[in-house]
Amino acid sequence: MNTRKTMKAALEGCDRAEVAAAMRMTLGSLNNQISGERPYLPKGKTPNCLDRVYSLIDATNGTTGKHVILQALAEEFGYMLIANPAIRVDETPAIAQVSRILNDFASMIDEFGRANADGRIEPFEADRIRRRWEPLKCTIEEFVLACENGNFNA
Repeated sequence: MNTRKTMKAALEGCDRAEVAAAMRMTLGSLNNQISGERPYLPKGKTPNCLDRVYSLIDATNGTTGKHVILQALAEEFGYMLIANPAIRVDETPAIAQVSRILNDFASMIDEFGRANADGRIEPFEADRIRRRWEPLKCTIEEFVLACENGNFNA
């Protein structure tokens, strides 16, 4: 990932001074992070704030296999983190994936029923439903992406 290019694109059309102030840094420091300039390192060699975040995400994912930081960032900004499709037609036929999705969905409907058995859904029950829903919606999206990519074409 070219973090400097990404930062430059993100700041296009922004007031850099305003962004720098929001990040509690000087405009010069922000510009140096984009260009990679420091007096003691060659241009493009100084890690910027995005480099450090990228390294943290890479290190935590590499050691845990989880995307906790990416998931939290996506949710914070109102997005859903979806992995590129990993489903392959030679590994899992489409009908098996559909069956698994339907079973998971049915299980989630059962969770709704258990939560609403007393006529109310308490916050802890809603949390339990959310924990089941998040992976399911990602699985469904991955399946649709795999279909769009032709992964189930023989």
